Amino acid sequence: MKKSVVFFALAAGILLAFGGCMRNDDEPALPTTPISRLYVSFETYQQSESEDPIDNVVVIDPADATPMAITLNYNSGALGGGAIHFSPNAGRVFQTGYADTIIRVMSVSNLGILGSSGNFGHHELRAMRGVAYHQPREMLYVANNMTPTAIYGFYQPANRAGFTRPNRVFQLGAAMRPWAIQLWNDSLLVANSGTNGGVALYSNLGQGDSLEADFQPVSTVRIEGATSIRGIAFVDSLDVLVAVDYGTGTQWEGEQVHDGRIYVIEGIKAYFEQASATVTPTRTISGSLTGLSGPIDVAIDPRSGESRSIFVADQNRRTISRFKLSDNGNVAPETTITFSSPSRTPFSIFLDARGIPQ
Repeated sequence: MKKSVVFFALAAGILLAFGGCMRNDDEPALPTTPISRLYVSFETYQQSESEDPIDNVVVIDPADATPMAITLNYNSGALGGGAIHFSPNAGRVFQTGYADTIIRVMSVSNLGILGSSGNFGHHELRAMRGVAYHQPREMLYVANNMTPTAIYGFYQPANRAGFTRPNRVFQLGAAMRPWAIQLWNDSLLVANSGTNGGVALYSNLGQGDSLEADFQPVSTVRIEGATSIRGIAFVDSLDVLVAVDYGTGTQWEGEQVHDGRIYVIEGIKAYFEQASATVTPTRTISGSLTGLSGPIDVAIDPRSGESRSIFVADQNRRTISRFKLSDNGNVAPETTITFSSPSRTPFSIFLDARGIPQ
């Protein structure tokens, strides 16, 4: 009997010690080897039934290599791919439809191989632009850009199928044209693609009613000089926000292109403490050497100090380019990949970057 008591006491102590080292549910799993995996969603889809479907998801792995190369092509079955998001904890990729009202759910193997894991939708999701999964609350948020603009929340999305009523609907004001979204703890950063574009911060999503008829941001930050904000990327530990501006159109060396730009804003959290503010970007990447025409989405790899990277999807050029986070002005990217065979137009990207690069 004494031996049994001692054994159970030792076992309990080991379990407690192990439990104290376990990660929180909202922390991504640490890989045994570093991961730099970029998911790309394409709005292009095959409109002819007499031809083969077009793969609307690409995986670039590793994304920090030079040159970048496609390691996987995948067809999710969507009528074009919209926003894309990967959750390491859920082990799922979520892709919104570009020309339909359906959200695709895909499983991901340890090697980055995708597989269908279901789909669900709602008839009001006619212009999905951003998507983000909140692990602690198991809630998938989707930004819809069609009037009335709103953020929709779906609980346990991996368990949904077919027509699905949202668990949360946050209707936004008329001045808000939501595009990319990113979670920050229990708050949500939403890119405003409308006039005087910038980023709005919405808080207390978990405490909101099932229907918020006029959901107001706690902070609205306008980016000076911005004309058409699309993708955003925020890193809390670096206190930096990167946003891409699709531009208005201008002339470069006689070629009609969009004057797309990348804004790097350091110290952004101080602005989010204000109800309303206008921020001047710390650095702006723009000009003919950048190859930017119509940048539509962006991601940050926050690792490796001075070599921290920005990935930018360009809708007009059909490219993904990688810049340094420290870049400024008219600079060429480190590397660029063009989707020309077959011709596909990127709409959204998501970077899974974990572990210390070797």
